[in-house]
Amino acid sequence: MAITLAVGTTVAIASTYGATITVSAITNASSMVATFSASHGVVLGDFVEFKSGWDRLNQRVLKAGTVSTNDVTFAVHTSSTSRYPAGSGTGTAREVTAWTNIGQITKDIQVGGGDQQYADITTLSDVIDKQIPTRRRPITVTLPLFFDNSLGYVTTVRTASETAAVTAVRFTYPNGTVLGANAYWSYQDVPTIVDETLRGQIDMTFAALPAVY
Repeated sequence: MAITLAVGTTVAIASTYGATITVSAITNASSMVATFSASHGVVLGDFVEFKSGWDRLNQRVLKAGTVSTNDVTFAVHTSSTSRYPAGSGTGTAREVTAWTNIGQITKDIQVGGGDQQYADITTLSDVIDKQIPTRRRPITVTLPLFFDNSLGYVTTVRTASETAAVTAVRFTYPNGTVLGANAYWSYQDVPTIVDETLRGQIDMTFAALPAVY
């Protein structure tokens, strides 16, 4: 059993992206390989946002693994051609080239959603109810803050909020685990008062499945 303290966790928003990269091929494999256009600039460890014909890949933010010229490996299991139809995963990508840390987050981060939903398939002859899994609810994250509009991240978060632009988020945990995701952002401009201090809030709804490394 391993217990990891949350103390030292950092959260960052993508503040700069590279140029759009053409993705001309993606393999069906235990770790997918994407073929990028020449001079893509992606290196090992970079986070990349995908726009793909595969719904399960579209808008995901993934960390690059092995890079061999224009072929980049990502830790996504795409072997199933029913979920990832062969030849239809192509599209575009863009690298996150800079992150801005979100400071003064309080310890009361809230995570919701992500729970499995089910369809009732009970028939008249069944003696117990039956159900099968369908979708999961969207994942939401609330970041409560000590309010300070002068901090560097505010402009980036507010822009993402006002434009409803899907923008990447990165959580880095003290044990080295990193979570990357794409999210819709909402920034609360009017602070509340808690313990005689001004408090703000950032809300996120993930646009696609997160990836954990």
